[in-house]
Amino acid sequence: MWDDTEIGGPNDRFPATQFSLIEAAAATGLAGEALESIASIYWKPVYRFIRLKFGKNNEDAKDLTQSFFASALERDFLGRFEPQRGSFRTYVRMAVERFASTEQQAATRQKRGGGLEFESVADQAAGGESPERIFEREWQRRLFELGIEDLRAHCEGCGKQVQFAVFLAHDLGDERPSYKDLAIRHGIAETAVTNHLAWARRTLRGFVNARLRGVTASDREFRSEMRRIWI
Repeated sequence: MWDDTEIGGPNDRFPATQFSLIEAAAATGLAGEALESIASIYWKPVYRFIRLKFGKNNEDAKDLTQSFFASALERDFLGRFEPQRGSFRTYVRMAVERFASTEQQAATRQKRGGGLEFESVADQAAGGESPERIFEREWQRRLFELGIEDLRAHCEGCGKQVQFAVFLAHDLGDERPSYKDLAIRHGIAETAVTNHLAWARRTLRGFVNARLRGVTASDREFRSEMRRIWI
């Protein structure tokens, strides 16, 4: 089990408008806002990648993750991204790997006699997943977490709490109740359960895609990344 701490919180919200990376990099004053949006999606994937790739414990991995995003604010992080060379997701992962490797080398040089001591990370061997695959999986998971938060807020704001409750119980619960049970629980017809689930799934897809669009640099990259998460 990971000894992770909760990351985010009730104030972990996106701006209403999702700027593409190119728009943010080109517009004065938007780079910081774009990086904040990027961090809300990539904080956990970066943290998990550092833990596995470099064998860091919880606190050291959090410190390195925080340092990485602070460093990105000081450098032309968005301006250096070249879309023709690959996705922004890959760019972030490679940048993190370079950053953490440089930090590790610097820490090694500071120790007389060299050598860093690493903690073993049980998750690294479990399932045989590479740090790169875990980075991508955490990226997908975080997109959906944020999309669900957006759906919840949207339902609360427009009086669709029943629709969200039905979706939450059926699609996200530990046990999947039948349509009949959900209809009885919420005092609605079974056909309404069908309609509520269809609406919630469709709306969630829109929110997830909006989050994804905010951290892609072109329509082509957006479509490519969208295919990865909706397989």
